[in-house]
Amino acid sequence: MLTSVFAFLVAVGLLVFIHELGHYLAARSVGVHVQRFSIGFGRPLITRRDKNGCDWVIALVPLGGYVQMTENEDSPKSFDRKPLWARAWVVVAGPFANFLFAVVAFACLAIIGRPEPIAVFDQPPSQSLAERLGLQKGDQLTRLNGEPIRSYSDFRWKMTQAYIGEGQSRYELELTTQGGTQRTMTLSFAELQPLAQDASIDDILSKAGIRPRSNGVVVTSVLAASPAEAAGLRPGDGFLSLQGRAITDPKDLQQLVSASQGQPLELLIRREGSGQREALIIRPQQAPDGTSYRLGVGIGPSLETQWIQYGPLQAIERGVQRTAELSVLSLQALGRMVTGDLSWRQMSGPVGIAGAAGQSAELGIIAFVSFLALISISIGVLNLLPIPMLDGGHLMYYAFEFVRGQPLSAQAQQAGQRLGLVLIALLTSLALVNDMSRLFGF
Repeated sequence: MLTSVFAFLVAVGLLVFIHELGHYLAARSVGVHVQRFSIGFGRPLITRRDKNGCDWVIALVPLGGYVQMTENEDSPKSFDRKPLWARAWVVVAGPFANFLFAVVAFACLAIIGRPEPIAVFDQPPSQSLAERLGLQKGDQLTRLNGEPIRSYSDFRWKMTQAYIGEGQSRYELELTTQGGTQRTMTLSFAELQPLAQDASIDDILSKAGIRPRSNGVVVTSVLAASPAEAAGLRPGDGFLSLQGRAITDPKDLQQLVSASQGQPLELLIRREGSGQREALIIRPQQAPDGTSYRLGVGIGPSLETQWIQYGPLQAIERGVQRTAELSVLSLQALGRMVTGDLSWRQMSGPVGIAGAAGQSAELGIIAFVSFLALISISIGVLNLLPIPMLDGGHLMYYAFEFVRGQPLSAQAQQAGQRLGLVLIALLTSLALVNDMSRLFGF
């Protein structure tokens, strides 16, 4: 919980700073005087004035920020005295800074490189759609709808683009079997109905029985004061055997633990990092329901990975491409929500974002930077929507001014601001309702 809150505040503070810094630098570039640069709203906690007379503020409520410029004054440094192009540049610079941050973040991650699961499938569960379609363990995915696939992560991303962005429900998977035979499998989500309104692509693939090939079972988390902690298990440790029986699937471990009746078990593991084998004695603990036993450990498949890395020029291209793809996907998803083709339950609010921030922070710096880039793009796209009070709303006013040759009246702009406030309040309320429904299961 504390990790989620801290990671959320760091993410919001950093990304708001980047957004407002874009406005600030653009204002300075066209000679507009900035009176205040604030991270957060409400009572100032820290205030520093620079040599240009700008107050840099950290305020009490850290959920946003603003840049206050000189306006409505008979001064060449007043924002409203600047030509239309200069005002538009100052407004658009905030979202542009968010997109630029995402490009840089994705490019840096591409240069560093990271392991990604190979696009080879595991044996699908009995009676699953994948089994009925003839998918076998070891089948390698080479193309999805004609596009080459580089890793299982690449497969998930292209599926997300097609499903969330375009509403596609039918996919052609080109496979190479372990024997080298080429075959094509047609996957239709229509055979998986009904699907939950907020189902993610991972939920759908799991229901279809599609999963990457697993080489074993690893520890993903250890609960405090649990049998796993007492035995010395740590995240990343791999299970080799329990009571002499090889552990190749999470279900194997769960069945043996449930059948133990709380008796001590001999566990053979491979330590994370060193790779050394180590034997442990662990005594399962009875679950609160009184009918099962547990170790107090989170487990997951041990996936076969490949290292994917790019050179500097390729990494920049990769950063631009991923930022553009995510921006387009965000707009497509929003458009489909407006038309009713995509459920509004797909939208997340601050609670959901905080949870994702905490999870990504626990996974490490690379996952957290990826999360920051994703949220930065969301902030950029959201601020460009033509809603008064947002940057896109100001750009809409400027478009009217360009066409009419004069600004909208103060009364029209004030009416727009009130309408924008209502729309933002509705969107925020909807996102919070979605957060609460996921949190409490209603």
